[in-house]
Amino acid sequence: MQITDVLALQSLKGVGNRTLVKLIEFYHTNNLKTIREIDFTKVPKLNSSIVQAASDLFTGDEYDVLSLNCEKSLSTWRDAGINVLAYGSSDYPAQLNFLLDPPALLFCKGNSDLLKNPKSIAVVGTRKNTRLGEKIAYKTVEHFSNEGFCIVSGLALGIDAIAHRAALDNQGRTIAVLVDLISIAPSNHRDLAEQILSQGGLLVSENPPGTKVIPALFAKRDRIQAGLAMAVFAIETAIDGGTMHAVKAASSMHRKVFVPNASAAGYPDLGIEQISGTQELVHSGVATPYTRDTYAEMSQALTVTASSFADTPRGTGDLL
Repeated sequence: MQITDVLALQSLKGVGNRTLVKLIEFYHTNNLKTIREIDFTKVPKLNSSIVQAASDLFTGDEYDVLSLNCEKSLSTWRDAGINVLAYGSSDYPAQLNFLLDPPALLFCKGNSDLLKNPKSIAVVGTRKNTRLGEKIAYKTVEHFSNEGFCIVSGLALGIDAIAHRAALDNQGRTIAVLVDLISIAPSNHRDLAEQILSQGGLLVSENPPGTKVIPALFAKRDRIQAGLAMAVFAIETAIDGGTMHAVKAASSMHRKVFVPNASAAGYPDLGIEQISGTQELVHSGVATPYTRDTYAEMSQALTVTASSFADTPRGTGDLL
């Protein structure tokens, strides 16, 4: 299956990410040679309307026209420095395979080699951070960057931006997981995105360039931050904060979640909203509290975890 095939299927009404992944897996499992060999009626649990739409796609010359348009899109994206990775291909990051809903496509701009090394941590948190939260985020990233970890975050206001800047300040590598690679959100972080690229970092999204940026897609992309990382460091978050999406994804993959030890960090008021979520994560046993005294221990353990991915099968095989 070619990337143009995946893009063509993605354009069909009702075909979301999970369905797309299912179709790629079916193609591989049945050792098909071309997309035209897919018998959509035999794909498990495929909605009848999708079966019909997919079957109609290959009636007449509709698929040929659509495929040509997809080729043109790929060419335009390549000219903009954007390359596309598909689930199941040899260059698809193995660590994402453990997500319950791995992205079928990854649109990448910058240093895609960063995806081959799972020695990464996600540093995320509230947009309305405290000054102490800023300090903790910076120091955390400073340590792990100097230990050779890639820092994954979402380029959002607050903790995310602090994490990216701390990595760049320490000549570290960083990956920003975005909703769209063209319409950088928030717009005032366009310069930060360019700095990430100029210093050997990577911008990545599961959505085709030009996708309309809507709130629901920010929550959806959080799972990719967790998927690319060996652990999630939630610096500050409210109980119902968006950071919890990344935490939930990490927990579903049995990956570590760390939060600052609020008492040891010296928060003058342990009742503030910014740390209500992190404290709840500790109380519920989801997260492990950390201090600067545990940096070395965490680094060693996460390095071992990352090395275990070296022999992990990549997706469903070399499909593309």
